[in-house]
Amino acid sequence: MNYKEHIKAVAFDFDGTLIDFNYNATDFTRKALSRLNEEGYKVALSSGRPCFMALKAFREKFPECKLDYVFGCNGSEIMDVKQDTTRILYPLKAEEIRYIGKVLDCDFLTVGIYDGESFLVNRIRESRQLEEWMKARYISPILYDFQKNDKDRSKVIVVNDKEDRDKEIEFIRNIDLSSFSSFYSSPYCFEIAPKGITKAKSCEELASILGCTMDQILSFGDMENDMPMLMATTGVIMDNASDELKAKIALHTSRVDEMGVYDFLSRNGLI
Repeated sequence: MNYKEHIKAVAFDFDGTLIDFNYNATDFTRKALSRLNEEGYKVALSSGRPCFMALKAFREKFPECKLDYVFGCNGSEIMDVKQDTTRILYPLKAEEIRYIGKVLDCDFLTVGIYDGESFLVNRIRESRQLEEWMKARYISPILYDFQKNDKDRSKVIVVNDKEDRDKEIEFIRNIDLSSFSSFYSSPYCFEIAPKGITKAKSCEELASILGCTMDQILSFGDMENDMPMLMATTGVIMDNASDELKAKIALHTSRVDEMGVYDFLSRNGLI
C-alpha cells in the first residue's frame, strides 16, 4: 500500500502509545506528530480519558503539536478542537451506574466516575498507584455514594494497585457485566462503558466527518480497549503491547519508549 497517498487521518491512543506508563514522551514521538501536522494529515486523539482531560494531557506533553479531533471515554465523547465543541453520544444510564457501584464494591478497589472535572469515588484509600493515576489526569477524589447517583455519565472506572491485580481479576470474573463493554485501558485501570461503545465508534465518526473510508484512517494503540479501533481501520500495534494482542494485528511498530510511532510513519513514507 502507498500509505502516503491512501491515508487521510491518523488516530492515536494516548497512554502506552504517545506516552509511556511513567507519563513520559520521547523526542521521536514529538517529531512524528510535528511532521504529520506539516504534511497536512488530520490528527485525532482516541483516549479513554474524557475529551477535556485528554486534550489537556496532550497539550502538556506536546505543546508544539496540534490536534483536529479528540475522542474521549473510548468513543462516547467527540470534540472538534478547532470549534471547541464536545458532544456526548453514548452515556451509561443512572441506574446502570448504581448497579455497577454496588457489585464492584470491595475494600481493595476504588470505583470512580467523572463529573465534569471532578472524580467521584466510592472510597478514599491510601494508594501510591491511585495517587499517580489521578495526578496524571489532573483530578482529585471526592467521596461519593453511588447508590444516590441520578445522572447519566460516560463510564465507570476501577483503579487497582499492582499487588491487588490478581485479586481484582478474580473478583471481576465472578460479576455479571455482560450488559456493558468492559476492558482494561491501562495495566491498572478497568473500565465499564455502554454496550457496544468502543474506539472503533470514534473512527466511524471521523470517517463520516472527513468523507473517507475506515481503511484510510491509520490508527495506533497498545491495549485491549484499542483493539476494536485497530481492527476496524489500518491499525498498527505498539511493540510494548502483550504478545496476545500483537498476534491479532499484522502491522507493528517500535515500543512507545523507543522510536514508537515515528518508526512506522517514517518507514512507510508518511513523514
